[in-house]
Amino acid sequence: MMTAVFLHFTGNCREALDYYASIFEVEPKDVATYGEAPSNSGESANRDQIMYSEIDVRGLRVMLSDMPDGIPATVGDNVSIVIESNDLEDLQTMYAKFEADSKIYMPLEATFWSKGYAMIADKFGVQWHFSYAEFLNVSS
Repeated sequence: MMTAVFLHFTGNCREALDYYASIFEVEPKDVATYGEAPSNSGESANRDQIMYSEIDVRGLRVMLSDMPDGIPATVGDNVSIVIESNDLEDLQTMYAKFEADSKIYMPLEATFWSKGYAMIADKFGVQWHFSYAEFLNVSS
């Protein structure tokens, strides 16, 4: 058994896949297009779009695809991906890679509960949280 996140796009999955692979310095795995599917007649407008792909984001399996013709994918804020690290410098480096192309809800900075925490929405509308792993004792 495993747990994963599946991100859906409407025609720009390849761009998102390349973007995330670049940020996390990983190679995409198992990339398949709709045109490669055996049942595809070759007439579909989404022939070159990604039917399935995945990357490993620090141990989290993140799957990505373009939605099939006629099925909507609505960008929402009901799911976030959290990047947590025990290394504040590592967290700052990862955050900096997203920063230029993202909407910053909360910049990476110290809070009363953490030495570093941030919330953003990247250029695809995906919500990300960056968190220093050691929780500060807020009761003292």
